[in-house]
Amino acid sequence: MEDVLLGLETAFQQEDWGLAEKLIHDLLEDDGMNPSLWYNLGLVRRKAGNNSLAIETFTKTLEMSPNHKGAMFERAAAYLDLEHFHDALNGFAEYTVAFPEDADGLLNLARIALHLEVPDLALSAFQKRADYDNDAENIIGAAEAMQMQGNEDGIGMLRRLFANNPGIRPELLKLMSQGSSGRVPLNSKQFLG
Repeated sequence: MEDVLLGLETAFQQEDWGLAEKLIHDLLEDDGMNPSLWYNLGLVRRKAGNNSLAIETFTKTLEMSPNHKGAMFERAAAYLDLEHFHDALNGFAEYTVAFPEDADGLLNLARIALHLEVPDLALSAFQKRADYDNDAENIIGAAEAMQMQGNEDGIGMLRRLFANNPGIRPELLKLMSQGSSGRVPLNSKQFLG
């Protein structure tokens, strides 16, 4: 077993995801009900670019450990990588119910809600996130959600941000003039987490 663990560490360091997957399978032969092993298998599959299998693996992890924080987050992110936006939205919604103080989960939920043009959900997530991290992205996102709702207070927020932050003026101008149609397509690699 120690040889397998050393081999696994080396496989991770060398980013040899095929070998890492094989070695985790070896460990699962002895400990098939270990949610941590299943979770790590899901991570390896994500690193290898196999998000469909990773989703199945994270689902198995969650069957064994229903509130496994990492598996919940990574499954939602894998859905996002596959551009299954509704599944990703549902995944991050579930995640933020279980972990309501996770600013990264709230940001992901809010950004996907903006992408799907669900401004009420987006604004709610941005408002909750403001308690933990009210950075420029949070303010811009909340303003965009308000703009989608037809609430002119969002433009006022953007104008104040524009006046006080010259470094982000191009992005603000684009948002103020184009709204959500000017956003870059979503990709989980842009997310924190």
